[in-house]
Amino acid sequence: MAEKPQVIKEVNPSFHSAKTEKKTALLCTNGFQNADIHDATNMIEYFKQNFASDFSECVVVPVQLFHPADKKTHHAHLYEEILENAIKKYIADGYDIILMGYSFSASLAAKLQYKYSKYIKKLILVAPIYDTIVNGMINGYIQYVIKFHKLCKKYGARVAKAMGRNTTKGMIGLLLSILKSILCCRGYYKKITCDTLILRGDKDELCNTHSIKKIRSHLKVKNVLYRYPSMDHGMLKTIRDNKVAYEDILHFAFGTPFIAETEALAVDERSKAEQMKIKYDVDGEPIPTFLEIFNQLDPHAEDERKQDQEAL
Repeated sequence: MAEKPQVIKEVNPSFHSAKTEKKTALLCTNGFQNADIHDATNMIEYFKQNFASDFSECVVVPVQLFHPADKKTHHAHLYEEILENAIKKYIADGYDIILMGYSFSASLAAKLQYKYSKYIKKLILVAPIYDTIVNGMINGYIQYVIKFHKLCKKYGARVAKAMGRNTTKGMIGLLLSILKSILCCRGYYKKITCDTLILRGDKDELCNTHSIKKIRSHLKVKNVLYRYPSMDHGMLKTIRDNKVAYEDILHFAFGTPFIAETEALAVDERSKAEQMKIKYDVDGEPIPTFLEIFNQLDPHAEDERKQDQEAL
């Protein structure tokens, strides 16, 4: 018998989600990606299949901040413009808004929540990235692009298919614009005005414990953290693995019921306080790499690396 997915939830008695009775739009931003398939696509399909008929006043909307193959869209100011236009559209249509920022765009979501605090009632931060150095984000993404390019030359299109990626065109420029967005917007975490739900996979090396600690130290509003021991930074990718996280997001947003079997463990405020006092060794957080992914695609990568070292 398969083990039930596990989630560890902080408990806050004042934090509750009743079924919404008003028109409500959950606007979902994407993270770093090489394909035009939005990160929230699977969650949107899950909502349509299981809850849409009973929550007809609610919509889940993907907000695509950039197009990977179009370099003209790789600019931080355009990300903000696109999200702001989506917010304005649903305000004009009479919706209450819930904003969900994923990965790098969590800080952008924080900025727009502050700017439109009258209309944005709740905020959801999924795998939020705060640091760009401590978590090895820069090195990791650059290694990703270089390795992906080499594998494509060696194995062809099946590599892109295996990774669900379509292009590396302009990825370095895209990465730089993403870093700029993080650095320019992360100061807005301290200006958030609404209840905030934070989700993190315990195997996530980009949204590490240091990032969570930094973000929560800035928050001045009610917030809770949900942790998923089996999930990593791609926690929005598959229905099979991550539907438990989908249900937590949708319940917080709309008050949808829980239908997936899971093992939920609750932690009280004392545990929360202990988490905020985590100590770090002199080396800080482990620098994340994508070697495991690459080695699965190219099992001879390590042998080639050793040969190159010997040649040197």
